[in-house]
Amino acid sequence: MRSFVLMMALLACLKSTAQLNYTWNDRTQSIYESITSLRIPEARKWIVADKKNNPNNLSYPLLESYADFYQLFLNENVQEYNQLYPNFKNRIELFESGPQTSPYYLYCLGLAHLHKSLVAIRFDKNWEAALDFRKAYLYFKENKRKYPKFTPNDVYLGILTTVIGTIPKGYQWMANVLGLSGKISDGNAMVLKYINSKDELRDRARNEALLVYPYLLMNFEGNKEKTFDFIHKNNYDLKNNQMHAYMATNLYLNHQQSAKALAIVTELNDADAYLKLPFWQLEIGYANLNELKLDNAQKAFTEFIATFKGNFYVKDAYERLSWIAYLQGDMRKANAYRAAVLKSGNQITDADKQAYQNAKSGKWPNPILLRARLLSDGGYQSQALSSLAGKTSIDFPSESEKTEFAYRLGRIYDLMGQDEQAIKFYTSAIEKGNGLTDYFAARAALQIGLIYEQKNNFSKAIQYFNTCIEMKNHAFKNSLDQKAKSGIQRCLKQ
Repeated sequence: MRSFVLMMALLACLKSTAQLNYTWNDRTQSIYESITSLRIPEARKWIVADKKNNPNNLSYPLLESYADFYQLFLNENVQEYNQLYPNFKNRIELFESGPQTSPYYLYCLGLAHLHKSLVAIRFDKNWEAALDFRKAYLYFKENKRKYPKFTPNDVYLGILTTVIGTIPKGYQWMANVLGLSGKISDGNAMVLKYINSKDELRDRARNEALLVYPYLLMNFEGNKEKTFDFIHKNNYDLKNNQMHAYMATNLYLNHQQSAKALAIVTELNDADAYLKLPFWQLEIGYANLNELKLDNAQKAFTEFIATFKGNFYVKDAYERLSWIAYLQGDMRKANAYRAAVLKSGNQITDADKQAYQNAKSGKWPNPILLRARLLSDGGYQSQALSSLAGKTSIDFPSESEKTEFAYRLGRIYDLMGQDEQAIKFYTSAIEKGNGLTDYFAARAALQIGLIYEQKNNFSKAIQYFNTCIEMKNHAFKNSLDQKAKSGIQRCLKQ
């Protein structure tokens, strides 16, 4: 009798498993496009309704994975994390029960592990993130071998291949042991090939391909002109697709185009269907501060801190508020914001690490150099140069300020396209700042490397990229080293 019951239970389980399927149709595509436009509340309602009629369609758990990933990664809400993060493990177990004869089998497992990995990084679970990253890569790699014509797989395999391609040579043995291998050029090419494809799967992962490719160009190829040219030519809907607007705003702000970033945020569709993002106030704050519109910036940063439930960029936001009060001459408020830098947020991002170190030092930036920096960061190079007119290094008492003065002039001339002047002042910054904990000397070396790379003087470029890497114990070392290593790899291929 017991054997009969066990057999019936097994048959029922097998029958249930056999019913699981991957059905991707116009409806699931529409939900995917809603999620990857950040209309996540809207998408969740559709998923709940559709799952009642299609409980065995594993496309819906995959779409839930997308929605949970973007919501947790962007809003970094601890309460939502405690509620939603366990779902990744549950969905992985569900996907493992799916039909293995479909290209969606490994694809869903790869995406679930990738989503879990990226969320784990956001919540400082780095070891767990590394394990899931490896699993995601191996699933996508195997899926590529088994189903080479299943092109959506190439988007995510391409991303991971590019990231793996930045692993330093000294750690390549470890990557090989873990089964990881990749080149920046190969990974980027996979993503671009998918974007340009015309097959029936061309829309399946298009929104995410268009999201990541400009980042791949900028961060791994180091090609600013190519990045923005790609954005301009691909007719992004930056009003209605907030995920693409997020990407464009971020890139414009980080590359001296604050006015364009602010214009994007101002014109966003703010319907209730979209995920509410405190991030937009952070970007508004940066854009206004870079134009020295201090009151507008103060209002935006304050709203970001009041509504954001996470930790990323909180220290940086408080530091910006302290600068605003400092430039306005309100040292009581400036010191209060600086105290908040020390006790709020975390130090995972380079910007937050730097904010913490600045606050801990007890030193305030030179107001002339601070104004020049903000204007230059915003893309207002003429105004920034005017703010330093008539000044020499003698006007700045400390070695740190002398180094920053040289670096600021180098950066301004660099952004104005005056290479000889830029190299002259960058070289001065390296000489003055090598050995200091400030980032100015290392960043100057990186920028000289980039200038020589653009001139096709690859040996000189590598020389300065290595100079950047060799500098120790300075701010932003991880990100500067990554950019320098990517530069060396590009030059060695020429």
